[in-house]
Amino acid sequence: VLGLILIRTAKSWEFPVMAVLSSVQVFLSSMLLGVFIFDYRWGSNPFLLLRQHPEFSNLPFTKVPDYLRNLDGRGLNPLLRNYWMTIHPPTLFLGFASTIVPFAYSIAALITKRSKEWVTPALPWTFFSVMILGTGILMGGAWAYEALSFGGFWAWDPVENASLVPWLTLVAAAHLMLIFKNRGKSLLTATILTVLTFILILYSTFLTRSGILGNTSVHAFTDLGMSGQLLLFLFSYIALAAWLIFKERKNLSDPEGDDHSSSREFWMFIASLTLLVSAFQISFTTSIPVVNKIFQLNLAPPSKPVEHYNSWQIPFAIVTAMLMAVTLYLKYKKTTIKPLSKQLLIPSLLTLITAGITVWLLNMNSLFNIILLLTSLFSFFANANYLVAVLNGRILKAGAPIAHAGFALILLGALISAGHSKVISRNTSGYDITQLGKDFNNFDNILLMQGDTLRMGDYFITYRGKRQVKENHYFDIDYLTEGANGKKIPAFTLSPIVQENPKMGNAAEPDTRHFLWKDVYTHITYAKLDNNKHAHDRNEEYPHVNSHKIAAGDTIFVNQAMIVFEGIDKNVDAEKYNLKKGDLAVAARLRILTVALNSQITASPVFLIRGNTIIPIEEISEKAGMKFRFTNIDTATGKIDLEVSQKENEEREFVIMKAIIFPMINILWAGCLLMMLGTGIAVWHRLKHNIRTS
Repeated sequence: VLGLILIRTAKSWEFPVMAVLSSVQVFLSSMLLGVFIFDYRWGSNPFLLLRQHPEFSNLPFTKVPDYLRNLDGRGLNPLLRNYWMTIHPPTLFLGFASTIVPFAYSIAALITKRSKEWVTPALPWTFFSVMILGTGILMGGAWAYEALSFGGFWAWDPVENASLVPWLTLVAAAHLMLIFKNRGKSLLTATILTVLTFILILYSTFLTRSGILGNTSVHAFTDLGMSGQLLLFLFSYIALAAWLIFKERKNLSDPEGDDHSSSREFWMFIASLTLLVSAFQISFTTSIPVVNKIFQLNLAPPSKPVEHYNSWQIPFAIVTAMLMAVTLYLKYKKTTIKPLSKQLLIPSLLTLITAGITVWLLNMNSLFNIILLLTSLFSFFANANYLVAVLNGRILKAGAPIAHAGFALILLGALISAGHSKVISRNTSGYDITQLGKDFNNFDNILLMQGDTLRMGDYFITYRGKRQVKENHYFDIDYLTEGANGKKIPAFTLSPIVQENPKMGNAAEPDTRHFLWKDVYTHITYAKLDNNKHAHDRNEEYPHVNSHKIAAGDTIFVNQAMIVFEGIDKNVDAEKYNLKKGDLAVAARLRILTVALNSQITASPVFLIRGNTIIPIEEISEKAGMKFRFTNIDTATGKIDLEVSQKENEEREFVIMKAIIFPMINILWAGCLLMMLGTGIAVWHRLKHNIRTS
């Protein structure tokens, strides 16, 4: 589609630009369709049936003519059934694809020796690519925040990084192209970064499709046999670009004379280098599995990726924010300092006042976070002031200050919302849930019995019950506030979801209440989905029976209790159970953690083999209100079959949930909209300029 538009708009550039774009399509088509070169097969048709694929053609099920009738796919992962996932991937992929246009212009210019002419027609496409790729990345953050239960919008996952890095280099390239257009300098660096962006798109494709990130990213695919093609694709364009740039290096060099340290072009160049170094750090850490593979090393990826990346990227963000604040006020060639100081006086005062209030309200004590707060606020106020005082509110010429202000708000919103988020689900139930396993602790999770009302942060919460719509189980949590007379007043209800998927495992999806200055975010960390799917025991005193197959160390959740299978006990009391000679008997050691009693109870049902007869000896725990039958044991795996029966009056639902307050996160989303709006205005402005001058 982009190629069709280029055919209509490229004019004298059509032939060389389309030649480069078509060469990329040749690579992609060969990978998809499959091409034979002598006896070597290049690529694989994705529409082949399994029976037609050489690796699967001999599997038994493919011999059955109508095997497709008996097989069904696993379906879409529950977490992907979200409207953001309908629009995020195609937007992101359009952003990836759009980087080919500035790349094609730069390569075409090097081939045709028009190395100083390509920037003007490529510039609108470059800003278009910045806008679309940035939008796709931000949509992914919105999806993660809304649909994933890790609590946030960015996790520095390797695949997230693989899309961010080309965007950073593309933004840097766009600004260097502006320098060349206005001052005739930085062409070599602009060309290198434009080429590098497309190379990084290819590299990102290799990372995600080769299987090399399989152990470090939840997004990456397994190796589908495309690694060789991807590497040839990548190195072909690296070699082509490197050879052309080396060949044309003299025509790409800057004219004589250094830039003055007070000039706009000097600091724009520094900002672009900052983005490049930031991209390098992210790319290097993300590529640790690749480095290990090539050099046979055993480097470990960071154990705490968020902390690792933040420690590196916050200083880069500080420098970038500061340069975004000042650079627009600078003039090309040289700037007088005194007028600049006057123009930045009001933004500086607003920054100090706002930062002081924010530091006091949030009790900020990290030096780097405070500096990032100051520079982000200064960048926002400086760009807003530029729009009003310098451009006199002319929106259609304000692409740069609007985009810069938006990016400053993204930094500010991320700093405040993620850096000062607060987990409010401290367990106040009186039951110590740390005994349930390493995934539960009393500081992050609260256990809530149905009908009970507990304090949680500034709210009181009540678990009203659950309801099911198809595969989705909704858990209705009522939030209440305390009125002046002590009466509980309903505030709002959140209904986090657990999506039931027998093929892939159940998945939790959060629910969030949005306020102007904060979000209340909550998701279920444990809930029982099959309360009403009990069989009936012959003894009506214990009518509810659940059967489980468990191994030593496993935990069973049954309504208001958790049962831990600690292992098999071979020392069974022969006198107590009236064992005879030749009997084989083992007991299951069970530890029962009850919510109602907040205590631990033990039980040891016995599995007895007498001759050829299996005789389960049940054990009743009146204190727990349960009966246990150990009915079978798998000697190969060590797993046992255990029936757990409960009294009618012991039935009571509970959930374990986590809730987080994200303060001022709307600043982040507002910044996303502003940045995309500003970049869109920049695209329109450049297109209009090119049409006017052509």
